Amino acid sequence: MITPEIQNALKVACKELIIAENELYRPHEDVVTLSACQVVRNSMKQIMHIYLAAHKIDAKTDAGLNELLELCKNVNQAFLTVDMSNIECKGLDHSHCDGKYCLSIENVSCCIAAGNQLKKLVCEEFSVEI
Repeated sequence: MITPEIQNALKVACKELIIAENELYRPHEDVVTLSACQVVRNSMKQIMHIYLAAHKIDAKTDAGLNELLELCKNVNQAFLTVDMSNIECKGLDHSHCDGKYCLSIENVSCCIAAGNQLKKLVCEEFSVEI
């Protein structure tokens, strides 16, 4: 069972992912990929940090997406289904990600798809509805 604090933090992280996804519904010339990319990357990291914290696993705050995903896979094999193959920044830690972002809507879409996979796995396991 997760605490109300963890549940609320998970809801906030998942709502941020929805905000990034909504950015892509705008006309292509109006999409701000910088914003969408950074929001989805932060959301994915938060979701995985929250998941790991709920399982009493301490992850470095500056860990990259790949590192966090590997830790999540160690807890639950279902995370093997999360496809981060098209995410360019997946191996970069926080300090190397600063100032970098996906330029194309297609790349941000790949990030959002992976984020939605994470969200679904974690929310289903913890029975949290967003």
